[in-house]
Amino acid sequence: MGLVRFGLLTIGTDCTCVRDEDYRGLGGRAVGVTSRLAGRLGPAGTVDAGPATVSAFAALAPRDGAADA
Repeated sequence: MGLVRFGLLTIGTDCTCVRDEDYRGLGGRAVGVTSRLAGRLGPAGTVDAGPATVSAFAALAPRDGAADA
């Protein structure tokens, strides 16, 4: 299907069209986003959920009425 050629062409085009400053800017944004998320999650991936502090995964889990394990 030509996916390998397409991927290599895309990578080559990306490398020639995107400047070093653009990559540095993206890296800075990624660091900023991860630091803000780490600040919100708190220590050890916990989230303040009102009266109790729960893990980030538990905070994102759907509530289907099943008993907590």
